[in-house]
Amino acid sequence: MGGEEDVKVQQPNKVAQGFKDFGRFLYNSDDKTVFGRGGKSWAKISLFYLIFYSCLAGFFAINMQVMMMTIDDDVPTITGRSNRPTVGINQKDLYIMDFKEKDVWGKYKEAINAVKDEYDNVTAAATGDKVFTWSDISGDCGDPAWSVQTMNRGCFYVGVNRAYGFNPTGNDTTRTGGRLFINCDYDIGIAGDGDTETNTAQFTVIENPATQDLSEYYPWTSKAVNGLQPLVAVKVEINDDNNNERDDKYWGTFLKCQLYTQITGEDPVSFEEEGGQFARLTIVYPEKKNTK
Repeated sequence: MGGEEDVKVQQPNKVAQGFKDFGRFLYNSDDKTVFGRGGKSWAKISLFYLIFYSCLAGFFAINMQVMMMTIDDDVPTITGRSNRPTVGINQKDLYIMDFKEKDVWGKYKEAINAVKDEYDNVTAAATGDKVFTWSDISGDCGDPAWSVQTMNRGCFYVGVNRAYGFNPTGNDTTRTGGRLFINCDYDIGIAGDGDTETNTAQFTVIENPATQDLSEYYPWTSKAVNGLQPLVAVKVEINDDNNNERDDKYWGTFLKCQLYTQITGEDPVSFEEEGGQFARLTIVYPEKKNTK
């Protein structure tokens, strides 16, 4: 017994064996398979999933078409509690006026032209007695070409969403006989970094909020009759002196535009108190000019 030599059995490397087995799974040269499947198997499963997802996509498209057929382009399907007035515009690129970035400004100008084209097309077909048209925007903002980045000037355009039957100063309201208007003011924004001190971006609301009255365009009943919502322009001009002297922490400012009603002899009442939504417009200041 003492003369016999012990025989050691060499154990395989588990890691190396695992990689080898995985490589064989990816491609087995003996069976000519990929991921465990041969050519016929891959062809069958590919055909199955092609047919399956084609049917699924077709089913989804049919459902979308059926649902779209139930939507009236003139009158909203659902009205009532969601009928809250919201100040805004249906072009996302019209919420920012950037005097620094050319690309952002280009999108902003395209949005102005898109809104003008929409008003020109829709209002031309509206049949109501009182329909707002683009030509009702007075002053410089009536011309989209007036907004020029290199001249540090531009215009915002805001209105009220087309809330069906919305008539805040009608005979059956607590504000009967009042006027309806939109006004704006400087705002610090959500992050609290908006400039409300330097008066670098000087703005004018057109028409003048002191005399502005949009109530004549309401109640709104359909796009075919009343057209699109009346717009209020906000004319913005950068004061170069204030821009050069501002603290560098002020990159720009915000304008908060809200909907109000006012009865003669009383203070204006904001719709924000009743759940109405305001529009927050962003103005990015241009670079300071070298005055040395």
